[in-house]
Amino acid sequence: MKNIRLLSVVFKSTAEPYRNIIFPVSAGAKLYNKDSVVLPLRDDTGQNISDKNASYCELTVQYWAWKNLQCDVCGIFHQRRYLDFSGKNCKRPYRIFDVPDERTMQEIGMKYQNISSWTDKYLIIANQRENLYESVEDFYNRNDRQSFDDIGLLKEIIAEKYPEYAASAESYFKGTYSYFCNVFAMEKKQFDRYSQWLFDILFEYEQRKPEALFYLREMGKLGERLFGVYMTYIIHETQIPWTELPRAHFAGVNGATLKNLSFNRYLYPICPPGTKRRAFLRKLKK
Repeated sequence: MKNIRLLSVVFKSTAEPYRNIIFPVSAGAKLYNKDSVVLPLRDDTGQNISDKNASYCELTVQYWAWKNLQCDVCGIFHQRRYLDFSGKNCKRPYRIFDVPDERTMQEIGMKYQNISSWTDKYLIIANQRENLYESVEDFYNRNDRQSFDDIGLLKEIIAEKYPEYAASAESYFKGTYSYFCNVFAMEKKQFDRYSQWLFDILFEYEQRKPEALFYLREMGKLGERLFGVYMTYIIHETQIPWTELPRAHFAGVNGATLKNLSFNRYLYPICPPGTKRRAFLRKLKK
């Protein structure tokens, strides 16, 4: 029987495992105060970077899983975002639900045999790309860049340390399709290879960028962009079997608000993700 561990990243909240498939993990646990809820699985045990959570976000759980978890398949979900394994023909990058209750989990195909079947076919399962109608680099620079060329430094490090990925980096950052959320599932060997590549680049980035210029959640956001570079390389330069699945977003889970477009059920049918209308709305919102 395949050992599948889909980790749900949870921040200072309660959460229950789901049928030996989804395992909640307290993220940034090293930074919690004495009254904070800490789950049985936490990212401050073993080898960890839990104290970097303010910058690395869900990536502190990914690092913990890379260094400490033994399994056949490992995935990173958020408490408000899962992969949708239903296989339904969803033309959008995600669907919005209320909460991950039993009915919803059945709707998104969250059954062991189903997930095992997907991971038998594909060693890498990414979340579905979204068309931004502007380049990935321009989108980042418009929304997140402050007083430093973050993407420029990433490309410089990739060219130096992983030159075989340089063309994929250029292609991805010039393209208009973006991977969001750091949500995926991989065979553990592939998970480990990706994590080694990702954190090697991010740790080098930390060394080179002036400390005073860092901003909150920066490394988590850069991790999203690096996932896109990695997937571009996997798709075009390797024979590794891969696929993409849409996400399930839970608008009723603690912390989700209508201000975040990805949880707004009212605007979803009017300006669905991956459309020109959504891209226009994003620019207005900014």
